[in-house]
Amino acid sequence: MLKITKTDNGGSTVTLKLEGKIMNQWAALLDGECRAELQRRKSIELDCAGVDFLDQKGVEVLKNLPSTHVTLIGAPGYMTELLQIGGQS
Repeated sequence: MLKITKTDNGGSTVTLKLEGKIMNQWAALLDGECRAELQRRKSIELDCAGVDFLDQKGVEVLKNLPSTHVTLIGAPGYMTELLQIGGQS
């Protein structure tokens, strides 16, 4: 399960705090939430400190978000490494 908590930072940025697993249907949910927010705002911060699992689908979703408008903050080391290598182990 993935819990997404939205914090409006005022103006053009929103923070989405992620807790749980970014996988399968939860990755699709995150993609939809991010794309909906990007329609309304200029940028998103994804607070990934509470993410404890990331599968190939999660990697794909995160890599396909526009990096000029989406920033990952607090990402655990394993998550950063998976995103760098494209999710392949």
